[in-house]
Amino acid sequence: MKARIFGAVCLALLLVGAAGAQTKTSGTLNCTKPEASAAMEVGDRPGHMMMTQKYTCTWSKGMVLEGLSTKNGASGEMVEMAGGKMMVSGWHLSNMDNGDKIYVSYKGNAAMKDGKPGDVTGTWWYTSGTGKLKGVKGKGTYTVHIAEDGSATGQVEGDYMIPPPPPPKKAPTK
Repeated sequence: MKARIFGAVCLALLLVGAAGAQTKTSGTLNCTKPEASAAMEVGDRPGHMMMTQKYTCTWSKGMVLEGLSTKNGASGEMVEMAGGKMMVSGWHLSNMDNGDKIYVSYKGNAAMKDGKPGDVTGTWWYTSGTGKLKGVKGKGTYTVHIAEDGSATGQVEGDYMIPPPPPPKKAPTK
C-alpha cells in the first residue's frame, strides 16, 4: 500500500514539474525600415541623439509556442545614441497563426562606427499573451542586423512556459 501511495506521489510531482518546465523556442524576424521615426538632438554634448521608431515585421522562421507559430507583428522603440554607442528599449507584438498574440519588451546595445550601428544584441521578456498563450512567462536573447536601408533582421531565441490553469474552486460547504 505504501509503495502505491509513494508511486502516485512521485508521478504527481513529475507531472507538476513537467507542466512548469521551460520550453525552448527560436525564430527569425524581418522588419521593414521604420515607417514612423522621429529624432532630436539632446544638446548636452555633440552627437547625443534620441529617436523613436516603429517597424512592421514578419517572421520568416516563426517562433513556436504551444504549437502556434508567430506570423507577423510590429515593434516600437526608443533609441539613444551617444559616445559611439546605441542603446535601444522597446516593445514588440506578434500575431500567432491562430490569431492569438504575444507581447514582449526588450533592451539592447550596439557599437556605432562611422555614424552607423553595428549588430544590436540584447535581452527580451514576455509581458503578456492572449488565448492559448495567456499568462505566458519567459525571456531570451536576440541579435539584430540593421541593413543600409534601415530594415532589420533579427535572430531570436529563448524559453517560455504557460502556467497551469488554477485549480477548480470548491463549492462552499454548509
